[in-house]
Amino acid sequence: MIDLKTIKKHITTDKISFLIDFDKTINIDKSGKAYYYRTFNIEQIGITNFISNLKDEEIYLVNPLISINCRIDNPYLTLSRQFLVSNESKPALITKFLSTKLIHAEDDFGFDSENYWLIFKYKSVKLDIRIIGK
Repeated sequence: MIDLKTIKKHITTDKISFLIDFDKTINIDKSGKAYYYRTFNIEQIGITNFISNLKDEEIYLVNPLISINCRIDNPYLTLSRQFLVSNESKPALITKFLSTKLIHAEDDFGFDSENYWLIFKYKSVKLDIRIIGK
């Protein structure tokens, strides 16, 4: 089994830990139930609140979404690729990353970023070392 404490210290602390970039020798079980966290605009206090309420022994997969009316059943914009977080992740890093992505969305889609909701679709994931060659 992987030492969770060691991995948590590196997940989205120095750079964003994208799911696609994760070591292929580690199996990531993404079969858990998805939940939603909503906060108005991309502000560090909302992201800090999200991170600080994550369970100690868990790693989460996050899909950041932007919505005008905060309804998942209406159109929304996916702000970036999925990334991993834990309660040790750095809110300032996530805030800066998502703010940069929002600027790209404004430029690419003519998106007006005055009033919107940031929604994290997230779920707990399990990590396990994959046995190669078996």
